[in-house]
Amino acid sequence: MIKKLFIVPLLAILFSFCSPKKVTFETDELIGVWSGLLFQTESKYDSLILSPANDPTEARLYSKGKETVHHIIKKGTDLNFKDSSGLRFDAFLSHNEKTLHGVLTHDLWAQSLNFQKKGMQWVAKIHKPEIIDTDYLVYLEFYKDSAGTVQANIQSNKENRELHFTIDKVLIEGNHINFNITNDRFGISAEYNTEKRNISLKYGNAGGKREIQLEKLNDDQLEGYLPRSPHENYVYEIPKAPDSAMQTASLEDVGINKSLLDLMDPKNNKNLEHIHSILITKNGKLVFEEYFHGYSREYLHDIRSAFKSMASLAVGRAMMKSDGLKVENSILDYYPEYDINDGRKKKITVHHALTMSTGIQLEDEDKMQWEHDDWVGYKLNLPMEHETGTVYEYSSGGSNLLTEVIQESVGTYLPLFFYEELLLPMEIHNFQMLTSPQGRGYLAGSFYMRPIDFTKFGLLVLNKGTWNGEPLISESWIKKSTTPHIKGSWPKNSDYGYLWRLLEREVGGKQMKTVEAWGNGGQFLIIIPEIEMTITMTGGNYNLFPEMEDRPFSIVNKYILPAVQLK
Repeated sequence: MIKKLFIVPLLAILFSFCSPKKVTFETDELIGVWSGLLFQTESKYDSLILSPANDPTEARLYSKGKETVHHIIKKGTDLNFKDSSGLRFDAFLSHNEKTLHGVLTHDLWAQSLNFQKKGMQWVAKIHKPEIIDTDYLVYLEFYKDSAGTVQANIQSNKENRELHFTIDKVLIEGNHINFNITNDRFGISAEYNTEKRNISLKYGNAGGKREIQLEKLNDDQLEGYLPRSPHENYVYEIPKAPDSAMQTASLEDVGINKSLLDLMDPKNNKNLEHIHSILITKNGKLVFEEYFHGYSREYLHDIRSAFKSMASLAVGRAMMKSDGLKVENSILDYYPEYDINDGRKKKITVHHALTMSTGIQLEDEDKMQWEHDDWVGYKLNLPMEHETGTVYEYSSGGSNLLTEVIQESVGTYLPLFFYEELLLPMEIHNFQMLTSPQGRGYLAGSFYMRPIDFTKFGLLVLNKGTWNGEPLISESWIKKSTTPHIKGSWPKNSDYGYLWRLLEREVGGKQMKTVEAWGNGGQFLIIIPEIEMTITMTGGNYNLFPEMEDRPFSIVNKYILPAVQLK
């Protein structure tokens, strides 16, 4: 009898441990959107100071207050220093010594520097690199479904997280919240603090585990999570001119009906998800410029593979600087350091790199970048798969073969060449360019710039290579690079020029030819020469098909192009 009296309480204790814990708070407290900073980047360096100002010979580089001194090598107006770690600095001083522009390369990134003259020194602040992890906010929304069950959605301001996983089920035990998700390479769980009314989120992926605090957002704080605040009444305003060269006008001034503004109706928020910007020019004037998910004009956005089309323009600029650069030139002439004996590869020309028809086996871009230091060598040493010039096969490694073609032809470090010869003449001062571990600028993507500056390249093409009265690219190159040279694979059997997609779109019931640059995630520059129009879009639907194309193109075809009034 005594044994039984002990057994009953013992069983009760055991069952209390084995049974699921009851929820210790009202689940309605969770309902809403919670947010916190999941990832962040830091600048390795703080600032760079050159002296003396009139003839710099010394560079002082600061990292968290610690100074390192580098001797500057000067060649004419060009300045340079580098070390064995891959750090290098390249700049040019104007002949009148009034301006200094430079590029700092470290940890695979070349970053523009804007110098100010202060007394007898040139001073530049070094900003943190802009990559996907920079200012990466995570949003966790709890809601109840029609059955009254708590469900959750996870998103980010930087990308559509459906690429990684979605949440299937929410499990609440006591203050602990667990999630069943669609990808076992990730793991998330949370703890709700009933006193502080915040959530501690534990997040794990291949990069490790981290714990962050989430705070609940008010209705007027949802702009990063949603494209736009659902409570904001949109009022159209003529954009402000970004510089002295770009003019602005109203939609009506250039013959665009205000029906276009229907896309800004809060009811269309779903259609704008993970679209970060939309810019429109017509008749050479900026008439529409809007940003979503908390983005703004000054933000440097990755234009991904749309940069390939900019690389085509850079080849054109290099041809203006070097008479010896021809599309018929053999690619291998620019890479004598590689011992390549395949006769078929010796037939690969600049033309073939510009038309995605080198014939070399398609590379695995991730493997190329993560497992190899020499991205050019990796591509060149893959076996031949097609006869050169016969088959279009979209290849980042193939277009990147142009890196040394440009650099060798002009005798200037590629990122600095871009800055000096293309960007600065168009009043573009801020950019970031990926470089390989060998220090070569990457021409196939991962180039960061303001969407408004991305737009300028569309105007440059419409102006036949002229910017603000000055010829940057020859008119003949603009024509040649936007002329069909081969049939592309997407859209199927479409025309392809020199790293430009040549398509057709319907405007006012009429089919019009377009020149387009496309980048993963929703980076698009659409040029319509017949009506002097450009449409620029950036987004974060990375690697998501068909969303990354369907969402932007539905806006173009439903709202933008139908609003164009043809004469």
